[in-house]
Amino acid sequence: MRALLRRALIAAVTTATVAVGVAGTAGAVQNKPLSADYGPVATLTPAVGRDIDGKLVVFSRGSDRSLWYDTQAVPGVGWNGWRNIGNRQLGGKPVADRDASGHLVVFARGTDNALWWRAQTDAGTFGPWLRIGGSLTDDPAVARNADGSLSALVRGTIGELWVWKQDGPDSTTGTWTNLGGGIIGSPAVAAQSDGRLVAVVRGGGDAVYVKTQAVASGAWEADYAYIGGAINTPPAVQRGVDGLLHLLVRGLDNALYELPQTEPSGPFGSYTRVGGDWAAEQFASSRQADGRLSVFGRGSDNAIWTVVETEAGSGKFTAPVTLGGRFASGAAVSVNVDGRLQVFATGTDRQVWSTTQTEPDGRYAGFTITD
Repeated sequence: MRALLRRALIAAVTTATVAVGVAGTAGAVQNKPLSADYGPVATLTPAVGRDIDGKLVVFSRGSDRSLWYDTQAVPGVGWNGWRNIGNRQLGGKPVADRDASGHLVVFARGTDNALWWRAQTDAGTFGPWLRIGGSLTDDPAVARNADGSLSALVRGTIGELWVWKQDGPDSTTGTWTNLGGGIIGSPAVAAQSDGRLVAVVRGGGDAVYVKTQAVASGAWEADYAYIGGAINTPPAVQRGVDGLLHLLVRGLDNALYELPQTEPSGPFGSYTRVGGDWAAEQFASSRQADGRLSVFGRGSDNAIWTVVETEAGSGKFTAPVTLGGRFASGAAVSVNVDGRLQVFATGTDRQVWSTTQTEPDGRYAGFTITD
């Protein structure tokens, strides 16, 4: 009952805050008690995906090291309330993707440093944890192959890049392959326009390297391609409406740099400095309804900031713009069924907050708590 009363009070305070024109951000309720009966008492960056019913599902590791999730009440609107589906076993942040059937699948590094996963059922709930194994040192990256199977890429104990690939779409078994190299931190991965996966890593000298599948859904090329630059956080990668992969990295000056392919599935061009002063976390990115790329991250002031392509496919970005708030994690982003982007992050109060575009391609409303 106390939890219900506290939710009602927080909702009333947030509504009043927005009504008087003060930013309804993660700073609005910093005095709220940290309590697991309200939500996950979140740690690390959340993950978010859209399920087969069109509802966003947000995932967070709680202070109890369990996996928590919350699902929209209806597509694009409201929340059903947090559910704890963990057993105190998460050693890192969750990562989510959709399988060939459209179900969400969550991957995470366990406290045993193995890779674990949990898949959504037809009923919308989640099945049991499955231990994939391996020996990880950082969070995984996940992408879907051209054949519908999922691949998870991880950093091994001596810095090598490993990939675990499902034996087939929706299979519960898979195979590990050592891709070699000496990488630093978590990798990033995305499918390029010809269906082949491209892994992006931070390697020796803090430079960026990429490794590409030799054939879609198949084996990987033997060598890494040197992309250069000097970065200090894990890279990110996003495919644009132009069919090009865009690398998104934080330079040694803490600014955002963007590097596109010169042609779909082709080599990479040269870096462009977008600017900003960003915290040491992986960027989040998505395409807006009009095709423009949007990039999100936490700034040095602990607010969430964004840059947006000036035109779809142009590769040119606006100056960084703040979305406000006070956060302790990086950002996660997904697209609502109506095309509006919704951005999530963990506040300094250790609750998960989000802000949503007021209309597709539009401005963002104030942050509200995800309850």
